[in-house]
Amino acid sequence: MKVTVLLENATPTSRLAARHGLALWVEAAGRRILFDMGPDAAFLANAEELGIDAATADAVVLSHGHADHGGGLGAYLAAADARSAQVPIFVRAHAFDVHLSGSGERRHAISLDPALAGAARLVTVTEDALDIAPGLTLFATTARPHPEPASNARLFAVPAGTSADAAGAEVVADDFSHEQSLLVREGGRTVLISACSHAGILNIMDEAERLAARPLDVVVAGFHLMAPSALGTADDATVRALARELAAHPARYFTFHCTGLAAYSVLRDELGPRVSYLACGSTVEL
Repeated sequence: MKVTVLLENATPTSRLAARHGLALWVEAAGRRILFDMGPDAAFLANAEELGIDAATADAVVLSHGHADHGGGLGAYLAAADARSAQVPIFVRAHAFDVHLSGSGERRHAISLDPALAGAARLVTVTEDALDIAPGLTLFATTARPHPEPASNARLFAVPAGTSADAAGAEVVADDFSHEQSLLVREGGRTVLISACSHAGILNIMDEAERLAARPLDVVVAGFHLMAPSALGTADDATVRALARELAAHPARYFTFHCTGLAAYSVLRDELGPRVSYLACGSTVEL
């Protein structure tokens, strides 16, 4: 099992482009999965530089309906068309709803391109859990006894069928029903792959462990402790409290993107070598 970061906020080399966003290449259970596509086409160039042809994926997963994770969808569809690659792209219902970030009049759209909502390769997931191949399960997180990221308070949605620009459009708190994570079971090990973990990483881990009927061995996820357009970085006390909760699980942690480097440094203080940061081009064998 191997995970390669095609795109992330930081890069250690000028050969690779960095963007605020995420794209992962996951090789697991005999499949190649493209997990998210970043904000634009940069992930494709990075993949090529890393010797990976993203159009050869067996499946594509869009973690949630925000542009920093699915803005590259159009570029991916064009690349797949050029290769005549009939790859299923799994998205949850409401991923193409209008999504907003900010507050009051300072809200701005962070939606996916609505023109792509009818793309033939899209597979809309409505089940709470869906096996997309042996050992690979997409799932949503509805039970949330643990706190969600504080920055969720500045994230909104407009119900399907209305426009964010329409007078009197109903803007509601985003419930992140459009978010999904990937559970991998291979060789007696369980690995969770999540993107921004808007449902709360501890809630997502609980659901993954319930589905797996055993503790997780590895968690590869963003923890959403940093949000530039929202609340900045979570305070140290919040990050340390989360670290203590994570330490109570036996998992090894790999993080990126919305965790933020400042919060990561605090997590590293608390968890030591049990947590690592994955920047552009990083590859980890699990």
